[in-house]
Parts: sequence; C-alpha cells; structure tokens
Amino acid sequence: MKSPFTGGNVLKKVKSETYTFRNEKYTVERHYFQCEDTGKTFTNADVDDKVIEDLYSQYRKRHGIPSPAQLTELREKYGFSKQTMSTIAGIGINQYGLYENGEMPTLGMGQRLASLFDKTSLLKSIESSRVKLGKSYEKVKRKVESSEEPFSLPIEVIYYNDFNESSPLMFPSLAMPIREPRWTTFK
Repeated sequence: MKSPFTGGNVLKKVKSETYTFRNEKYTVERHYFQCEDTGKTFTNADVDDKVIEDLYSQYRKRHGIPSPAQLTELREKYGFSKQTMSTIAGIGINQYGLYENGEMPTLGMGQRLASLFDKTSLLKSIESSRVKLGKSYEKVKRKVESSEEPFSLPIEVIYYNDFNESSPLMFPSLAMPIREPRWTTFK
C-alpha cells in the first residue's frame, strides 16, 4: 500500500481504543496506517470495518447473541427457509434476513434468537407459531424432534491482528460488495 498523501511507503500500526456501543464500553484494537513521509495517519474501509466487526463480536459474546453465521447454520441444520425461521422467531422475514446479514439485533431480540438454539425452546417457539406455520407445522416440528445431536451456540470473538490475515469475515455484509477505499485521517 502506498500513502494517499505522497505515494510513498506506509507503516502498519495498531493501538487500543475504547468505544461506547449501546451504553457499554468496549476496547478494540484499532489498526491504521502512517505515512512515512508526512507522519499523517489514515485508515481505509476494510480496517474500519474490522473495528466494527470486533466491537459487534464483543457485544455478541457479552450478551450471548448469535452471529449471522450461527443463525444461518441453525436454519440450514433443519433445512428451514428464512420465511419459516422468521415465523418461528416471531419476526418479519425482512428483519430476520437483516440479522442473518449482520444487522445487530436489540438485546431482547438477540436473546430471543439465542433461545432458538435450545431444542426445547425451539420446539416451544414452533408450537407458539403453529397457526402461522399452517400446513408446514407438522413437518417443521418433526425435523426438530428427529434431530439427534444437540446444537450448541459457541460464541467466539474474532480478532484481526494483521491487515493481510485471510480470516473469514464474521459479517459478510460489511465486506461485500468490495468498495473503493475511503481514506480518513485521525490523531
């Protein structure tokens, strides 16, 4: 990478910063670049997004809120459509889709979604949604009842320690589509 100020070399740097998210403090590693010629610091969209990903990951871990990947994995485990899963969760299809794409749910909704990872709670939610599920109710219920292995909700924090790391992104919607870099300066 070259400096947007001079076209010269840049240094990769990192510092800890504390952010307030939903009235709670979180400390994240803030990666940034420094122009060797001018000493000015800057970031781009990718490293800014990693701060948000780390912040969201810490919030999810602290409150037991499933990640988008975990929601998708649960839904696919039972072969449910997004429509079926949104009905079971008691929310609209569009809102459920946002959660699978990285939108951060409220604390209450996050805990509601986390409860679906418990087989007993999932079956209770299916029962509560019986009328809305209509003809598919029996099929949906059987899929969950016949599932033998327990499904756990491992919450992991993903830390990005290097700009060149090729870790899978926790929130694919933050990384796609690929954007042109946006340069920001800060001190």
